[in-house]
Amino acid sequence: MPNMRVAVLVDLPREAAAGGHVKYWERLAQAAARQDIPLDLTIYFSGAAGEEILAPHVRYRTLSPVFSTSRLKFLPYVPAHTDLAGFHPALAQELTQYDVIHTTDAYFNFARTAERIASWNKIPLATSFHTDTPAYAELFTRQTLLSLLGEKIGGFVADTFRLPARERAKKEKRLRAHLRKCAAIFAMREADIAVAREVAPGAMIVPMRLAADKTLFTPQKAARALVDVQHGIPPGRFVVLFVGRVDAGKNMPVLLEACAGSIAAGVDLHLLVTGLGPMSDEVKQKLGDRATLAGQVMPEELARFYASADCLAMVSDIEIGGLVGVEALASSCPVLVSRASGAAGLLGYPAAMQEVSSGVEAWREALTKLAQDDARRAKMREDALAFRHDRLADWGDILQVDFMPVWRELARGGANVR
Repeated sequence: MPNMRVAVLVDLPREAAAGGHVKYWERLAQAAARQDIPLDLTIYFSGAAGEEILAPHVRYRTLSPVFSTSRLKFLPYVPAHTDLAGFHPALAQELTQYDVIHTTDAYFNFARTAERIASWNKIPLATSFHTDTPAYAELFTRQTLLSLLGEKIGGFVADTFRLPARERAKKEKRLRAHLRKCAAIFAMREADIAVAREVAPGAMIVPMRLAADKTLFTPQKAARALVDVQHGIPPGRFVVLFVGRVDAGKNMPVLLEACAGSIAAGVDLHLLVTGLGPMSDEVKQKLGDRATLAGQVMPEELARFYASADCLAMVSDIEIGGLVGVEALASSCPVLVSRASGAAGLLGYPAAMQEVSSGVEAWREALTKLAQDDARRAKMREDALAFRHDRLADWGDILQVDFMPVWRELARGGANVR
């Protein structure tokens, strides 16, 4: 019997600076490539056309975008470029060969193309939540207006015409339309599960989990003295690690002010930033030699950072999961996480993950208290180890237990094709 053919559509570039949305599917593809399973998996990305074979039954396919957001030169900043066209002819032609099509967003070219091909060819369509696009649309619409028109006029236009809120509402409407066409929906957050149940009552609603590569991310990678020397961190400083895009979407302004406030209160704090983004210069301007910009780092070095830092700061209020949190826990690193993001709840509120309310003062207080409490940090490290041992899945588990049975059911016609 031939392997089940599944296409997963990730309408984003596959690059070193890519976020958790891209990395989630890279991790699953790598897990699939290591296993002898009845699956033929192709993961599609947007970018310079090409193909990478991971195993005879697993591959990456990259298709050139029809109309990339990179063409919109007037936009001051786009976190990750995607394809705004409504249809992708090359993708459409390829999708007809699959038993299941799985989208990872509801908004852009790949997802819109998948809707039409799935309907025309009676191919079951699945989807999964990875990025809170409506929330980001609202945030970056406001930022774009402020950047193009200035704080005063841009703020007036945004508030008077409610453009950020309208952009969010448009994305939410598009999401609901996409979900109605799906026979299976994977989601992590309760809010997303509730929306799926409301608009697609006949679909299979599947809880989606996070995982970590426990071979790569491990406490054994700790090398604090080496990290200090290589990145100019004086010994003994309380090292706060940030991993991700260095921008307002990840709440970098709040983290910078909180770190500065903690330092002013006498904490010997150092911010270690991995990732790229438009606020990199502001990090150095604000914190000077109290910050290190490591840029984009290789996975081995990131694993060393996790295992060596005193804590990870997940300050963003907009998250769906977030791989950095589970990777830190796998490395026995204490985590401070935004309560508004809901990320801790997705992992069952691990004791090694402390929730922090929104705002500069709450983060300043959380950083200061953790820096001054050696016993609490040690306990959080122990709790992270327990979480790693007892509750943290690996990517092979996620693929075999969460995704494969649902795809198999769809391919066999066990769910309604919409």
